[in-house]
Amino acid sequence: MCTVIVGFDPEAATPLVVAALRDEMRSRPWDGPARHWPERPTLVGGRDRLAGGTWLAVDPERPRVAALLNGWPWDGRMPWEGTYPASRGDLPLHALGRGNRDPLAGEDPTRYAPFHLLDADAHRATLYSWDGRCLDVRSLPRGVTTIVNTGLDPADPRAVRHTPEFARTRPDPDPDAGDGPRTVEEIWGEWPGLITRAAHETPRSPGVGLTEGDPSALIAHADLGDGQVWSTGSVTLLALGRDSLSYAFTADPADPKAWRTIEV
Repeated sequence: MCTVIVGFDPEAATPLVVAALRDEMRSRPWDGPARHWPERPTLVGGRDRLAGGTWLAVDPERPRVAALLNGWPWDGRMPWEGTYPASRGDLPLHALGRGNRDPLAGEDPTRYAPFHLLDADAHRATLYSWDGRCLDVRSLPRGVTTIVNTGLDPADPRAVRHTPEFARTRPDPDPDAGDGPRTVEEIWGEWPGLITRAAHETPRSPGVGLTEGDPSALIAHADLGDGQVWSTGSVTLLALGRDSLSYAFTADPADPKAWRTIEV
């Protein structure tokens, strides 16, 4: 189960800032952010090696991001139950591959397990939520919003705990501030530190037969036995201006020195 924190303000110097935390089985192979898709050469993102899709991708040419979270089925089943003909990881690539503003145009959502798909740029931020029965489309408000696996759920413990703090420290970097490279802290301010701190706190450990740990924690960790571990395996930071994009990534959120800048 993932968490995406979105700071959206079309009047800000940098209208869109994002912190996206990916929770996944450690054994599931993946590749770090790069241009992995020859048929979509402008897109940059991490790649799931099993299905070939992604949990988050950006298009630097017209700065835009599409990010995916698993959703909860309407009938109360667990999100991993059931089989579907298409991988949800295709959705961010499809979204960014279209010139129009409907990322699901031509898609049959019944082919996919439940999902939440964020489609955002400097001008608008929209969340598309499919629960297996209904498609809900919502525009994100101005300010900072925490998206979880129940969607725009202000009562979720993560949203209650972290939205105010990320809102208070919402960075607004000047996209024209010099030509040299900038540090992660110079762009995202206190946000990297908030993530590092969260990685040293009691984690979230939801699941059948498991204790929940701290349900408000940003960082997840659950030992499922037989060597299987589900955890927050990576974090992405984005800053999208009207004509600019900054991208940072870490596979070790507990180490403040592990952040690396992704060339876009």
